[in-house]
Amino acid sequence: MSIEKESPAPTAAPAIDARGLTKRYEDGVRRREVVSDVSVVVPQGALWVLRGPSGSGKTTLLGLLGAMVTPTRGEVIVCGEPLSRLRDHHRTRARRRLVGFVFQELALVPGMTLTENVLLPLVPEGGATNAQRAHAAALLERFGLTAFADTRIERLSGGERQRGAVARALVLSPPVLLLDEPTAHLDAARVLEVVAMLAALRDEGRTIVATTHDPRLADSASVDRVLDLADGKLVEN
Repeated sequence: MSIEKESPAPTAAPAIDARGLTKRYEDGVRRREVVSDVSVVVPQGALWVLRGPSGSGKTTLLGLLGAMVTPTRGEVIVCGEPLSRLRDHHRTRARRRLVGFVFQELALVPGMTLTENVLLPLVPEGGATNAQRAHAAALLERFGLTAFADTRIERLSGGERQRGAVARALVLSPPVLLLDEPTAHLDAARVLEVVAMLAALRDEGRTIVATTHDPRLADSASVDRVLDLADGKLVEN
């Protein structure tokens, strides 16, 4: 079932234009189709949710939408740029510029400080400039993390790590932000904080797509549209 609410009208190319996305895995014995012929157009400046139970294919679909996963068939166009068929190097460079990704397990590096983690996406570019360090510090301030800038990741709470992962995803100022189960394992108060954070980023013009099976996120009035996924396909009722 697709639940639609009012969302900002696009002023240019869609943020994400997915066309017939299919992802199939083969283990040498059997073939498994995780995502099957999914097409979806996400406008700029929208907050959408992909909802489905574990095993529905929503994490794989999120990876496809952000060009983290190469489709078996189909194409994804992000901010007007076709990404799926680019060579790995070119796709990685384009994805870093266009898409910020927050993994379900956050993928923050233990033993490093919060600031060092936030600056990690800048390492392939030769490290952070003074301006980029100032931008990272501003992100930490925005998310209430300035006091933890020099704290090692393992000493942070779950909510602090979550906000730190979002700051890292935004350090390159991508127009699209993708999050996998951003409210998993959070209490009610932290869920409200995450929803408010995502809504504020959307209101600034960023496009956000999050996966969830959490009704506290999917049923939020801040969400512009909910897409239901089952067995790798969008469910339309």
